Amino acid sequence: MKTYRGIGLMSGTSMDGLDIACCDFFEENGKYRFEVVVAETVGFDERWQNRLRKIADQNAEIYAKTHVYFGHWMGEQTRQFIDKHGLEPDFVASHGQTVFHQPHKSFTAQIGDGETMVASLPCPLVTNFRNKNVAAGGEGAPLVPFGEQYLFSDYQLFMNLGGIANMTWGEQAFDISPCNMVLNRIVQALDPDLAYDKDGELAASGAIDPALLEAMNALPYYRQRPPKSLGAEWVDTQFIPLFTQYQPAPLDALRTTVAHIAFQIALAAKRLGIRDQQMLITGGGYHNSFMREQIASHLAPLGIVVDRTVNLAIVDFKEAIIFAFLGLAALKGMPNTLAKATGTQLPVLGGAIHLPPHGWKENFIL
Repeated sequence: MKTYRGIGLMSGTSMDGLDIACCDFFEENGKYRFEVVVAETVGFDERWQNRLRKIADQNAEIYAKTHVYFGHWMGEQTRQFIDKHGLEPDFVASHGQTVFHQPHKSFTAQIGDGETMVASLPCPLVTNFRNKNVAAGGEGAPLVPFGEQYLFSDYQLFMNLGGIANMTWGEQAFDISPCNMVLNRIVQALDPDLAYDKDGELAASGAIDPALLEAMNALPYYRQRPPKSLGAEWVDTQFIPLFTQYQPAPLDALRTTVAHIAFQIALAAKRLGIRDQQMLITGGGYHNSFMREQIASHLAPLGIVVDRTVNLAIVDFKEAIIFAFLGLAALKGMPNTLAKATGTQLPVLGGAIHLPPHGWKENFIL
């Protein structure tokens, strides 16, 4: 049995912080299992949140500086994590912060410069997981289903409630709808001191706006067939303007958005013909108990049951865990995407490898 220790980094479209997960991966006869050694989230301070939220509208110099500065920051946070917990990782893998995701225009961009970041690390780093997939004609997303297939083989149906809600069913996977990135934005407009809607209490106190809900569900994206994916640009240009058009009260905007998310998840499951399955829900939205119950209610007629026994480390750090595994696959020269999920003709090996300043062991992974 081979054992590898890797650290995965994930910062999503909700822009609430950097998830860091150190895992041991065990390989035997082509099969893998994992154990989480330690995991934590480093929150973005107000300065970083503002910079990341505005970076897509900045000039080239600001973009380039932020790419490098964010690499410094992530490298420093990872090094502190390693030192704090006395870790000796074989590698680190970083998703980066998505700024642009427009596969229909053949590009995607995640900031957090790898060569800058690895200067703080004692081991190799893998970054830039999406670009090669897009260059090969794919969506560059979703990438997580590859890790789900290897590390979570007890399930076939997955739902991640992050900034974007996305679903995996076997080898089919795609983005469902906006999720926390919209809900959190509404909450912060309602009360700048609130980061999110705890337990969905605010949404539960609102009322559904039927006209707004109908307009949300009528957006053309929902009629597209997979493979497909969403980015912040779509949310800003297609989804957010509906609030300006229909002018709901903030609590009603929250309640209607939750209803929309639950409806679209159930509709996607119905279109895929999914019945009588156990669903593993992960991501920050899992902690929104009101939204989780709304989703469960919409799925119940299909015989789909939400697993309530899942380890909270998996709920909160599943994507960081999986990106660590994607990094391991890249270092082993192993394609780390599912062609059917991303829309490429063949599976693609994604990831750029960065070596630490003072070198590393020869053939350290193979």
